[in-house]
Amino acid sequence: MTTRVPVLISGGGIAGLTAALVLRREGGYPVLVEKHAGVSPQPKARRFNPRSTEVFRLLGLAAEVAEASAPLASFTEVLVGPTLAAARVREMTGTMRERRKQQARIPELSPGPNVLCPQVVLEPILRRAATERGVSVRLGTELVSFTQDDDGVTALLKPPDGEPYELAADYLIAADGARSPVRTALGIERSGHGHLADNLDLYFRADLTELVRERPFNLCEIDNPVASGAFLSVNGTDRWLFSTADFPEAHTLGDGDWHDLLRIVIGIPDLDVELLSRSPWESAMRVADRFRQGRVFLVGDAAHMMPPMAAAGANTAIADAANLAWKLAAALAGRAAPTLLDTYHAERHPAGYAIAEASSTVRGHVGDMLAAFTKPDNRHDDLPATMFGTQYAEGAFVPDGRGPAPVGHYAPAGRPGTRVPHAWLDATTSTVDFAGPGLTLLTGPDDERWITEASDLGLRLVKVSHQDWLAEVCLPPDGALLLRPDAIVAWHSASATPLAEALSRVLGTKVASVQPQ
Repeated sequence: MTTRVPVLISGGGIAGLTAALVLRREGGYPVLVEKHAGVSPQPKARRFNPRSTEVFRLLGLAAEVAEASAPLASFTEVLVGPTLAAARVREMTGTMRERRKQQARIPELSPGPNVLCPQVVLEPILRRAATERGVSVRLGTELVSFTQDDDGVTALLKPPDGEPYELAADYLIAADGARSPVRTALGIERSGHGHLADNLDLYFRADLTELVRERPFNLCEIDNPVASGAFLSVNGTDRWLFSTADFPEAHTLGDGDWHDLLRIVIGIPDLDVELLSRSPWESAMRVADRFRQGRVFLVGDAAHMMPPMAAAGANTAIADAANLAWKLAAALAGRAAPTLLDTYHAERHPAGYAIAEASSTVRGHVGDMLAAFTKPDNRHDDLPATMFGTQYAEGAFVPDGRGPAPVGHYAPAGRPGTRVPHAWLDATTSTVDFAGPGLTLLTGPDDERWITEASDLGLRLVKVSHQDWLAEVCLPPDGALLLRPDAIVAWHSASATPLAEALSRVLGTKVASVQPQ
């Protein structure tokens, strides 16, 4: 007899693990399969923005992520030079000064920090948490094939040892990367700019502690006739990445050749260096035309492939997972209609496409991207608006008639379809922290009109008396916001739609206040 589970997740990277953890927080019990038994040979994504660390905070992992990112906490400089040894801090341009001013505002807008934490360091934290919290994590297990019908998905799984077996699930999440076998099997086409550049990452070991002691860098642009590109810090001591352009003869070089190349671009001829891995990769923009097909959903790179310069790929994947997982949990628990799941594509496809397109404005290898990103005449959108200002045009929320928020600066004002603004309510509690489990009603200090209705509707009620926050979200003392588990506002009391009706529209199922007998 085939075992049946609520949700099967294919892929144990950032997207799949985040989806699994949010599902558990919302009461679901997913099974996650990952074809690789060990960690990646490459550090992969490194920068996780405050929207992502807000998710880790909601999952109770903020302290572990902070500890894991501590080694690179001071690595903030951008260097430039012919070699790493000769590199100096890049001269500040107007663009860079404006960017730093915008970055300085970020701590005012979020309880989550901006961290450098290589994916190979972060993934084990997420995996351990998932396992400890009841997710069935099956490493070395590959999803070989699957079928779906109106009732669910049946997958054929191949374990590391033993015979393949079938597992049935109500839903399948494809978090299986840019080459996604699941997306390919579904025949989902992708749109976008396509191929942009061929790149090559050299992940290596070398003790550069003394070399970088006075110049802790996040990125170092290298302009060298042997190989131009960029160095990226992995642990700040003896693990580094050099990213350059791929070239036709690369496959003919042996380890000794690569060691020589690295010594040249580092600028230390007798350096003890060890090449840990060499990874060709394509810089491209390709976005799936559909993020959902039947009972199968695409998240992360399976849904949207983008260049790395804006460090948006993994962060967008985390936002996908947070958006989808609570909806799946609500539908599976009977709290919402299956139609709620349609809002995943409606919300995340436009957002994913826009982010991938913005990340594709600069082509080439990381060094080219870095040079273009910091040039004096380069223009960037307002960073706080870009990071926190995603605004869904349609989806699981009820508009309140105010129209869209500004795009040139961050001012969501509590509009439905936008992230709830942050304010510290005490030394450790942010308004963002009240996102989930389930839906939450945030009220002003005069909450009497909402207490009974919130209880009848099964909503947690949280009273907020922070005057600046109330003004920012345009709430009178007796107003209220309905907050989703992904920190998106679902309804504002300025709306003409009553709360019970709004909740029905959000969840796609009839919800009515229970009247006392």
